[in-house]
Amino acid sequence: MRTGKLPEHTFKRSVLNPIRYRNEEVTFRNAIGHDGAVFGNMVTAMATTAFYYEGNERYALDNAINNVIAAGGSPFAISVAILLPEHSEEATLRGIADRLAKRAELYKVDMIGGHTELVPTVTSPTITVTAYGKKIWDNQHNKVTADMDIVMTKWVGLYGGAVLSKVKKEDLVTRYPKSYIEVAETYMDYTSLMPELSVIEKLVENDTNLILAAHDVSNGGLFGALWQLLSACNIGAECDITSIPVKQEIIEVSEYFDINPYMMNGQGSLLLVSTNGDYLVSMMQEAGIEAAVIGKTTSSKDRKILVGDEERFLVPPKGDALNAVFYGQPIPV
Repeated sequence: MRTGKLPEHTFKRSVLNPIRYRNEEVTFRNAIGHDGAVFGNMVTAMATTAFYYEGNERYALDNAINNVIAAGGSPFAISVAILLPEHSEEATLRGIADRLAKRAELYKVDMIGGHTELVPTVTSPTITVTAYGKKIWDNQHNKVTADMDIVMTKWVGLYGGAVLSKVKKEDLVTRYPKSYIEVAETYMDYTSLMPELSVIEKLVENDTNLILAAHDVSNGGLFGALWQLLSACNIGAECDITSIPVKQEIIEVSEYFDINPYMMNGQGSLLLVSTNGDYLVSMMQEAGIEAAVIGKTTSSKDRKILVGDEERFLVPPKGDALNAVFYGQPIPV
């Protein structure tokens, strides 16, 4: 198997199919397009780090919390598992724990437990975060029909552009001014969906049908998240690439490494299917969150991206474009 996220067919065959027992109290569970679980009034989700750089525990924390939000919850607690290589310095552990605690405090979520261990088979710190939330709204994938709006918050390749600017700065400054790359690095401040949550909480109080489904954009980028969201809804879509929010710095960083920004990790961005996308966008923008209607659902099962006069079709995600940079592993197209 290739490094990175499992292909959809492998995930179905080797992870989902072996599951034999299902508790009827779980109303939203592990599936294509479902990255969290709901039971009763509780929502939970888990995430882990993929590659190491100082501070990457923030990725796992944000990803777990974002998955809870996309599954319909408001996060209130996390538990953390930290695996370290043998003979790691205590200062390394203390730094990871302190950064996690500061991030949790910022989000007002309690660190309620976890596990820490030094493991001979681990070659770099690996952090897994499980987030817990209170359910505030229901994903209603079965109610999604044709001609509904697909809304995207923030912009393409958000996390990928930021992390490349952080860890590959020496390479990038050979082509771009350092100040330009530092702007892209600041996009790391936008990798949380907590701002979107504050808007969603207010909206769903008044209209339970305004938002019918959601999916966070992370591993696999925008195209991967779109595919998974539409798979969960069992519907097609038509999206116009000119409507998708972008940042020029992220496009330039992607071009330097010859990777597709639309297939690059976009943690911090959220996809929503709405019955009134323009209103949802206006509420996000009023809260200072960039957002746009990027397309509509269709009665056809085709999932199209319009690029000028050309129609391109989405396919199941095959990994993240960052793998080409960090693992030397190009993503099949």
